[in-house]
Amino acid sequence: MEKALWGLGGGALAVLGLWGLLALRGNGHGPAAALGFLLILALGVAGTARLAKEYDGAAAAGMAGVLSAWTVLGILGLGMQDQQLLHDRGITSDGTVVRAVVTSDPMNGRGPSVTAVDVALADGSVAHQVQTGDTHPALGDRLQITRDPRGVVDTRLGPRPDAPDRTTATVLLAVLAGCALFTAFAPD
Repeated sequence: MEKALWGLGGGALAVLGLWGLLALRGNGHGPAAALGFLLILALGVAGTARLAKEYDGAAAAGMAGVLSAWTVLGILGLGMQDQQLLHDRGITSDGTVVRAVVTSDPMNGRGPSVTAVDVALADGSVAHQVQTGDTHPALGDRLQITRDPRGVVDTRLGPRPDAPDRTTATVLLAVLAGCALFTAFAPD
C-alpha cells in the first residue's frame, strides 16, 4: 500500500506539476506555473523521504528515475515556457548598439568580451542589458531584438523564435510516469 501511495501519488503529482510548468500559454510564470513548481517540489521531498528510509532495490531505482526525470523536465519546461511566450507575443524591433558591456573571466582563460548590450530602438526607447550569448556585437552594429511587452521574459537578440518542440518534454513525461508506476508496483 505504501509503495502504491508513493508511486501513484508521486506520478499524479508529477503530471499535475508538469501540467503547471508546461502550461505554455497565457500570462506565463503565473498561478499555474507556481502550482506546478510547488507540486514538483512536493514530489521531490516525498521521493527523497522515501529514499532516505533506506529503500533499496527496484523501488529505489524507480524513485531515482522519477526524481531525475522531474528535475530535467522542470528545467526544460521553464525554458520552453519562455520560448513559447516570446513566440506568442514577442515584439521584434531593429536597433543600434549604443553601449557594450565588456566582461572577462581570467580564471577560466577568457579575455574581455561583450556579454550584454544596450540597444537604441527606432521608437527612441533603449533596451538595456540585452544578453549577447555567443555573438559579440560592437558599438554601432545594427541588430534585431525580441522583447516581451509584459516584461515577463528577458529581451533576446534575434527574431521572434519558433514555437518550442515538445517532443523531448513528452518523452521525459512518459519516462517519469513509467518510473512512478514501476515504483508503485516494484517487488519489495
